[in-house]
Amino acid sequence: MLLAARLLTVIGVLLFVGCASEPTYEIDYDQGYDFSRISNYRWYDDVVKSQVAQYRHYNASDKRVRDFVGVEMRRHGIVEATGTQADVWLNYSLSKRQTVRETGNDSGLYGGAGVGTYGSAVSIGYSTGPTVRVYQDGTAILDIIDARTQKIVWRGVAEGRLKNDRDSSDKRKAAAVISRELLATFPPQ
Repeated sequence: MLLAARLLTVIGVLLFVGCASEPTYEIDYDQGYDFSRISNYRWYDDVVKSQVAQYRHYNASDKRVRDFVGVEMRRHGIVEATGTQADVWLNYSLSKRQTVRETGNDSGLYGGAGVGTYGSAVSIGYSTGPTVRVYQDGTAILDIIDARTQKIVWRGVAEGRLKNDRDSSDKRKAAAVISRELLATFPPQ
């Protein structure tokens, strides 16, 4: 039950959510793999049945991921397979974590006095202590798996600070941008 609750939490986080700061992207792939032979794909969840697949299958987040990644794959001439066979499987995962950042550790009453050629001055200051900022960081991972060997041959990772108060439109825009950026150089030459 704890696993199901964790999966619900993780999957409930939308893969492609608006970022408060520009996300960073990292791509890694098997340099010995022949990407030119890829003409179609299937979603891993449609091929390998699991509790996670059953939960996220076609929820709003899943649909958004499939739609926008599908657009980018088609842009590269790779289509979703209609039958049971495919060259590669696509899989994604997502996570978010709360980050707490503390700045300025001093607190208390401060003061000073000075005398100079043009007069004198006295100052008093008070610090209430550190400033604490709490925000959410998100990570989206897109894997491309060779269907024959079942090994990951390409991985794209997007990371960034999540924007507060995201609406459906924000999520769609972010999904489009992140999908486009992750797959901009796919397939590797």
